[in-house]
Amino acid sequence: MLPTFNLILASSSPYRKQLLQRLGLPFITLAPNLDESPLPGESPKDLTLRLAQAKAQAIAVLHPTAWVIGSDQSADLSGRIIGKPGTHAAALAQLKQMQGQVVVFHTSLCLIGQNFCQTIHVPTTVQF
Repeated sequence: MLPTFNLILASSSPYRKQLLQRLGLPFITLAPNLDESPLPGESPKDLTLRLAQAKAQAIAVLHPTAWVIGSDQSADLSGRIIGKPGTHAAALAQLKQMQGQVVVFHTSLCLIGQNFCQTIHVPTTVQF
């Protein structure tokens, strides 16, 4: 059984862990087991909002006295979700596809505590 922690990052992302470490707060990371596939017709923004909340909720159920942070990000090219490339060749192909285009990176965060749930969305627009 895990000890009780006040703050849990619901993520396996080393990048997100590094960002939270900058605050100097003690926390642990626990990776939720979720299907992160977009739902039919789901927008990139709605995907990140849903997944950030689902990640936080999945861990909060297991640790009801903790504060849990869930997060998700997606890239939006003309309303289409651009997934992680996976390979160097796929990354180059994506960058060529984005050349001269506007890409919106949707970032959503969800903070859950006892009787508290707040989800925010921050879009970042990048001209390639």
